[in-house]
Amino acid sequence: MWAMEPGHLIWTLFLMQPLWPHPTDGATRVYYLAIQDVQWNYAPKGRNIIRNQTLDDNTYV
Repeated sequence: MWAMEPGHLIWTLFLMQPLWPHPTDGATRVYYLAIQDVQWNYAPKGRNIIRNQTLDDNTYV
Protein backbone atom coordinates (compact mmCIF):
# COMPACT_ATOMS: atom_id res chain seq x y z
CA MET A 1 0.00 0.00 0.00
CA TRP A 2 1.30 3.43 -0.94
CA ALA A 3 1.45 6.07 1.81
CA MET A 4 2.07 9.76 1.25
CA GLU A 5 5.13 11.10 2.98
CA PRO A 6 4.89 14.42 4.88
CA GLY A 7 7.09 16.13 2.29
CA HIS A 8 4.72 15.14 -0.52
CA LEU A 9 1.75 16.59 1.35
CA ILE A 10 3.50 19.93 1.82
CA TRP A 11 4.47 20.11 -1.87
CA THR A 12 0.94 19.15 -2.92
CA LEU A 13 -0.57 21.94 -0.81
CA PHE A 14 2.06 24.41 -2.05
CA LEU A 15 1.42 23.60 -5.71
CA MET A 16 -2.37 23.73 -5.31
CA GLN A 17 -2.33 27.20 -3.70
CA PRO A 18 -2.80 29.09 -7.02
CA LEU A 19 -5.99 27.08 -7.59
CA TRP A 20 -7.61 28.32 -4.36
CA PRO A 21 -9.91 31.32 -4.70
CA HIS A 22 -8.49 34.54 -3.30
CA PRO A 23 -10.67 37.27 -1.84
CA THR A 24 -10.64 40.45 -3.86
CA ASP A 25 -9.75 43.83 -2.45
CA GLY A 26 -12.76 46.00 -1.71
CA ALA A 27 -13.17 49.60 -2.74
CA THR A 28 -11.48 52.14 -0.50
CA ARG A 29 -13.74 55.01 0.47
CA VAL A 30 -12.57 58.22 2.10
CA TYR A 31 -15.02 60.39 4.02
CA TYR A 32 -14.26 63.92 5.15
CA LEU A 33 -16.23 65.33 8.07
CA ALA A 34 -16.46 68.95 9.08
CA ILE A 35 -17.35 70.20 12.53
CA GLN A 36 -19.15 73.50 12.76
CA ASP A 37 -20.15 75.34 15.91
CA VAL A 38 -23.82 76.19 15.42
CA GLN A 39 -26.23 77.92 17.80
CA TRP A 40 -29.09 75.50 18.42
CA ASN A 41 -32.48 76.46 19.75
CA TYR A 42 -33.66 73.43 21.69
CA ALA A 43 -37.02 74.95 22.57
CA PRO A 44 -38.18 77.21 19.73
CA LYS A 45 -41.66 77.56 21.26
CA GLY A 46 -40.27 78.57 24.65
CA ARG A 47 -41.95 75.58 26.31
CA ASN A 48 -41.36 71.90 26.86
CA ILE A 49 -44.05 70.69 24.45
CA ILE A 50 -43.71 67.04 25.53
CA ARG A 51 -44.61 67.74 29.18
CA ASN A 52 -46.52 70.94 28.42
CA GLN A 53 -44.47 72.90 30.95
CA THR A 54 -42.63 76.18 30.87
CA LEU A 55 -38.87 76.02 30.71
CA ASP A 56 -38.64 77.47 34.22
CA ASP A 57 -40.40 74.39 35.63
CA ASN A 58 -38.18 71.97 33.74
CA THR A 59 -35.04 71.03 35.73
CA TYR A 60 -33.25 69.46 32.73
CA VAL A 61 -32.93 72.68 30.70
